[in-house]
Amino acid sequence: MNTSTWARLFAAALVCLWAIVAVPQEQPTPTPAPVSEVPVTESAPVQESVPAQAETPVAQPVPADQSVPSQETPAPEGAAAPQDAPPADVAAPGLTSVDAPETQVTPLPGAKRIVVLPVEFTVYQKSVAGLEAVPDWSESAQYALGDAAGKMLRLDNRFDIVAMPNFEGEAEGLLREHIEFFKIVADCVTNVIQYGGKAWHEKRTNFDYSLGPGLAFLADGAQADYALFLAGAQIKQTGGSVFMQILAAAGGYAVPGGGTYVVAGVVDLHSGDLTWFNWRAGGEVFGMTGSDVRDPATALALVSKMFEEYPGSKLITFKPF
Repeated sequence: MNTSTWARLFAAALVCLWAIVAVPQEQPTPTPAPVSEVPVTESAPVQESVPAQAETPVAQPVPADQSVPSQETPAPEGAAAPQDAPPADVAAPGLTSVDAPETQVTPLPGAKRIVVLPVEFTVYQKSVAGLEAVPDWSESAQYALGDAAGKMLRLDNRFDIVAMPNFEGEAEGLLREHIEFFKIVADCVTNVIQYGGKAWHEKRTNFDYSLGPGLAFLADGAQADYALFLAGAQIKQTGGSVFMQILAAAGGYAVPGGGTYVVAGVVDLHSGDLTWFNWRAGGEVFGMTGSDVRDPATALALVSKMFEEYPGSKLITFKPF
């Protein structure tokens, strides 16, 4: 093609392009005309004011019988959402729902007044180099277990749960000593009685462990008769630890992984007698476990399982009290 032919083709393309762009711009737009030409007044019919309101909802006044549902219906929903019933899990770490009950049954006459002691639970991380306690994980587990215990006790009408008072100085130290003492007794129960054979059968049926009368001050301070102890530990594996466990398993060697161990006990604050005891344990194989009590749902399921047997126990046969 010569130059003139290319010029004519280029001009024709420009004309077609202009036609495509210009046609929709030249089409009339009848929609704004009725809005600007027909004034809306209070006496205007409802059929005319509805489309006007849809076109210009801010500047267009509407009759009162139509504005009521559009203004009053969403207002209560928007106002109630941030103010009514704040979530209970906003509590600061260390507090439990015992301080802010959600659901509670009416205690029976003569129900045992009980206080939940601070949970003594540690979460460790197991690596190739060894074990190391993780404070953040431990706090999460302590909060989840304490919260679960409070919920379970509030749903059992045999108990009347009371708040844990604040102690300082010598009283606080004495309380910590008894919590550590309970951990020693719990280790004896879950190991010696469980694996001691026939020699410890009498101890199962006549369980007479006691922490002594040293917690009488707590009975007076909390106005409670019993205290619930919760303690234990959890071991979480790192990727390196899991890898070494897999290698050992491939070579025919069994290498311990991780797991969870939780003990619970109800102690008479006046005598110090351990009136109820139970425990649960769950393993962790190759980094997988269903008993990670850092998760509130898992902690609640575990504590609920322990309380299902109350006043019985997994290992011990108690006489009703």
